[in-house]
Amino acid sequence: MKFSEPNRGRRRAGPWLVVVIAVALALIVLPAAAVLALNVATHLTRQLNMVVSGSAQPATMAPVLSLNDISRWQGSERVNILLMGIDQRPDEDSESTRTDTLILLSVDPQSGNAGMMSIPRDLYVPLPNRGQDRINTAHVYGGPRLAMQAVEYNFGIPVHHFARVNFNALVKLVDLVGGIDIYVHQDINDQAFPDDRYGYDPFVMSAGWHRMDGATALKYARTRHGSSDFERMRRQQQVIMALRDAVLNTDAVTKVLPNAPQILTTLQDSIRTDLSPLEVAQLAMLAKDIPQDRIARVVIDETSVQAWTTPQGGSVLIPIRDRLRELREKLYNPPPPEPVDTVNATPEAGRVAVHNGTQTKGLAAAAKAWLEGQGFTVVEVGNAVGDYPRTVIIDYKGRPAYTARLAAALGLPVSVVVTQPDAAQPLDALVILGEDFQVPSAIAPAP
Repeated sequence: MKFSEPNRGRRRAGPWLVVVIAVALALIVLPAAAVLALNVATHLTRQLNMVVSGSAQPATMAPVLSLNDISRWQGSERVNILLMGIDQRPDEDSESTRTDTLILLSVDPQSGNAGMMSIPRDLYVPLPNRGQDRINTAHVYGGPRLAMQAVEYNFGIPVHHFARVNFNALVKLVDLVGGIDIYVHQDINDQAFPDDRYGYDPFVMSAGWHRMDGATALKYARTRHGSSDFERMRRQQQVIMALRDAVLNTDAVTKVLPNAPQILTTLQDSIRTDLSPLEVAQLAMLAKDIPQDRIARVVIDETSVQAWTTPQGGSVLIPIRDRLRELREKLYNPPPPEPVDTVNATPEAGRVAVHNGTQTKGLAAAAKAWLEGQGFTVVEVGNAVGDYPRTVIIDYKGRPAYTARLAAALGLPVSVVVTQPDAAQPLDALVILGEDFQVPSAIAPAP
């Protein structure tokens, strides 16, 4: 059979905190592999200045944080932070806008676990002292505090802090690191993508790998046309993954945290948080050493809600409470990692296809032989349509542990995995080999 490819007191943050928060949040969710080099300060400062202020001259000076202080997070209890992205137009008050994005971030210093849970904006739930409504309206009625209370009330998870970001912060950070690499699993043609003047700014992108600047990454994370809000949340997590990779590749983290105050004054309206700058930096340093397999990535998706139309005609999502409890447990307690280096370990059962997206003959067959030697079941090899500069793994069944093990077996980072649920697809995963792939053994492609 031939398988087809996918066609919580309020305090305004210091003006320099935007990139610090963004980098810290990325680290909270997705850890650094090691403490990064300290010899990049001069280069990084120049790059930040050029991106943020459009100038090579130093911005208004601000205190530099001590690395010794940054390295010590004082708490021992789990910390939960509600990250809110607001859809704010130039003429709108940030205090009365709906949240376009809701992601609950969690870090446990004791167990060494961390995670993120994406919450649909159309989730129809009881809001404290407001009655039933979409969860994204909580910010309109009561700002960050009510949004935090709504999440805490409906999920049984204490929310300790918040960070509210407008979309300008994401654009600046992606541009700062020089762009991010994203695999787009299907063509996008969103002619109704909104601009910031209540008009339209069409967004068109073909399937495949793309190098995205900040503006493009923002559109990719926000577009809904032709797909569900669940897909949009998966794309947002995909952007976080790619941003993490880019931050690590620039060797920037340990110098961004102390030195960002000097160069980010122009972004003072992009973020608000009840975390102090020092707390943010300390959280980032705490989270960077959490191994990736102890990071839970949870989406309240199609399996966790039921569609419903309100008496007023609104399309909303009713939560399935038992399923939400399961997702909360997954956020707090990620499953233990499967062994990836033990030669005799047998992975969970699954069906994999391998397609060659390069001009190297025999590459798919060699990858098949290697995977079968690692205990995977490869049911097909073939050629991909078109050339792929980078390898991608499509997860059709929502099996992150399985596909993470598959990626590790191929010597690839987990960021190459793209989740694309398809109940009718007989495959568990499809591997499309790109020019970056090298068979991790003595097996070589046939000439």
